[in-house]
Amino acid sequence: MRIFGYLLGPARIESVNGEAVLAQPFANVIMQQPLGNTDPAQISLQKTGLERLRQLKQEPSLPQSPPETQRAGCRFFKETGFNVCGEFKNFWESNGLNLDDKRGYTDSERIALFGLPISSQRRETAANGSQYLTQWFERARLEYNSIAANMIITPLGRDVVDNQPGLPHLPRNKDVQVNVATITAGGIISARGNGYTNDQFVTITVFRADGASFAAGTEVTPDTNGVTEQYCLEVPANALPGIWAIAFNGVQTGHQTIGFFRVVTTGMPNTTCPDLIAPLPGGNDR
Repeated sequence: MRIFGYLLGPARIESVNGEAVLAQPFANVIMQQPLGNTDPAQISLQKTGLERLRQLKQEPSLPQSPPETQRAGCRFFKETGFNVCGEFKNFWESNGLNLDDKRGYTDSERIALFGLPISSQRRETAANGSQYLTQWFERARLEYNSIAANMIITPLGRDVVDNQPGLPHLPRNKDVQVNVATITAGGIISARGNGYTNDQFVTITVFRADGASFAAGTEVTPDTNGVTEQYCLEVPANALPGIWAIAFNGVQTGHQTIGFFRVVTTGMPNTTCPDLIAPLPGGNDR
């Protein structure tokens, strides 16, 4: 609880640097793993420090130029150009994600939890007007209360979630064309995949916004160019809003492609399967 904070909500599909992940927010962190991968070893923490500074339009250019001069008694990180000193250094080195089941933490385990430093120590004003000494890291912001002599992990997971703008960005489509980027629950979308030249049949898996998946119960066939026939999906009227996905899987080759779309609960759902006329695009409309 001290490190991750309390749970904020259920897991949802998100786009991180254009890639699809299943993300679950906690007060201090946001956990993520690749969509469709249930291996616990693939769970990592989003870079909420960088994301929050991006929301505040304060994203640093890394590595800092010129870099700080290495200071005695501090840890200098040439990757970002910053020192970590004093209580911040002690806290950073005393915590981490235990990845090897051994006592103590390696730098890789500390970076897995906090990330690298992306600012110097500086004074910032809290919501109650008090000033605290802080330092930003890729995955956290540490805040030192000199009166209470304790280190606090700022609830950046909550801040990032509370300040997400409008409709979420979609992950990049991977050789799948979807006719629309956003659809009203109860409507019908169409999609097709590319790259199935050596497949006789292609199966379809649909991912809901919470990452749960189900087989579409149908197969499509590719043409001589390796493009599948059009597949139509009726999104349930009670569909969970958020980012959904359609994945095509070649039965003979194992070739996989995936496309993404948003489900919203406002607007009038279309009741017919739209035609796909344009050639397969490289990505999604935002």
